Amino acid sequence: MSLLIRSSSYVSHLTLFQPRNSKPSSFTNQISFVSSFNQNPFLNLVYKRNPIMQSVSKMTVKSSLIDPDGGELVELIVPESEIGAKRAESETMPKVKLTKIDLEWVHVISEGWASPLKGFMREDEYLQSLHFNSLRLKNGTFVNMSLPIVLAIDEETKEQIGSSKNVALVSPQGDIIGSLRSVEIYNLEN
Repeated sequence: MSLLIRSSSYVSHLTLFQPRNSKPSSFTNQISFVSSFNQNPFLNLVYKRNPIMQSVSKMTVKSSLIDPDGGELVELIVPESEIGAKRAESETMPKVKLTKIDLEWVHVISEGWASPLKGFMREDEYLQSLHFNSLRLKNGTFVNMSLPIVLAIDEETKEQIGSSKNVALVSPQGDIIGSLRSVEIYNLEN
């Protein structure tokens, strides 16, 4: 799955620390952000204020953040430079209209909150989640996934998709917001 449009409320993680129209403060200029898990981004600030701290040989600063499920954050947001091409490609695909709740799930998946999912659950993932409250990854490890995350469609939408393997996701307002590749359509047994 790929998310095409960045809404005005979505900004990258580095700009969340400072409003878009403000000038950098002396404090934010002193901080260097490291995009690595289990590493405290404020460690460099501590070193700058107290250089003696660098000489402490076995000092370890751990972040309270944990690694994402599956060990890797799955972020599916399309870079701004590719949005035009992806949107044009999505215009030619069959369309699936999302409900407000479906749209929320698209945001959850695309921002990595449902890692290691890279889209809505396929049938085997759905069944594992339903019966075992977890997903078994390719490396044999298990990830807690007690809530099935699926995109339910009606028969009319299923007919529109036909044999196409790719679909465009349309918001309740009618805007194309993303696409799904290699879709798998299956019946949810009650």
